Amino acid sequence: MTALSRRQNPVFWQEITHQRRAAPHRTWLGKTVPPLVLLIILVGVPLSLSNPIIAFRHSRDFALVSIWVIHAVVAVRCIIAGANTVSREHVAQTWESLVLTGMSARQILLGKWFAALRRAAPWILALGTVRLAMLPVLMIAVVHRFAYFAYQRYSSYSMYDEYPLPSIEWLPWASFAAVILTVVITLVEAACCTMLGIFASTLFKRGALAAVIAFVIRFAPVAIFAGFTRYELGAASYRWYRFAPFAFADGGTSPLYMMVLPLFSWTRGRHVEALGTYSGVLLMLVSATAIAFLLTLWLMRRSGALSARQAESGTPKGDLARANPARERRTDDAHKVKLAQHA
Repeated sequence: MTALSRRQNPVFWQEITHQRRAAPHRTWLGKTVPPLVLLIILVGVPLSLSNPIIAFRHSRDFALVSIWVIHAVVAVRCIIAGANTVSREHVAQTWESLVLTGMSARQILLGKWFAALRRAAPWILALGTVRLAMLPVLMIAVVHRFAYFAYQRYSSYSMYDEYPLPSIEWLPWASFAAVILTVVITLVEAACCTMLGIFASTLFKRGALAAVIAFVIRFAPVAIFAGFTRYELGAASYRWYRFAPFAFADGGTSPLYMMVLPLFSWTRGRHVEALGTYSGVLLMLVSATAIAFLLTLWLMRRSGALSARQAESGTPKGDLARANPARERRTDDAHKVKLAQHA
């Protein structure tokens, strides 16, 4: 339980203290530009819906590009936050001192993981805010597109032809599920990126190299599935968000987009299909996090950290079972002295 409790984990507080002391002093430019960019996205993209032409042509693209850019920036920040946690212990030659404190590898790993997540918390919050704010924009933008094409089709008929007016329904369960699943996948994404950074940091023991390797691991699915989608659908296709493999490239944004769509003739059956696609992306991120966690734990134990059982008993593995020749010789000598005295 100590390993899981941040309040009782000294590694967590040691890492937080180091981050506060070692953090470079940010200039006014660094303090104002990120919040300003975030404010422009949160205000400017929804305001684009006020113009029917922009809403029809560009609002959806503005929302999606905003999510993708912020997603990439936050993933990079989370990886960097994790890549510096273990590597600095090896560079500063303090890893052995940390191991000699008697804390288990699990305590060390969880302490550094929680500290890296706390360091990246403002960026994680920004990603979640942008994703949630863009959901209604995507919903209204697709209604604009549907209304435009429905009006064009209706106006092409003569006044004597019968043309049923299209109906649009709202699915409350899908919209509420999209909000909850947006929060879930944002947190899982942050946990995955930080753990990949810690894993690479433990393996290569150099922060810059660890960050590069973690970038390659995390963004490899982006390049693979984005290229595969382009190969299957062509250079330009409106079906990209319906193509399930593309969800692995955009981090689950496309299934969330499909879930907030209203129910009309274009979207029947898409909401349930989006749940399956979302589950695949979530499973990929959770699996990557679990594998990186177990490998990092194994690497830390190989580097001298104790297991949880050894840390609780306070005895390194094998010391009780290992024979000590010097101790046995001293015991034999004392026994011989006693026999000589009795004789």
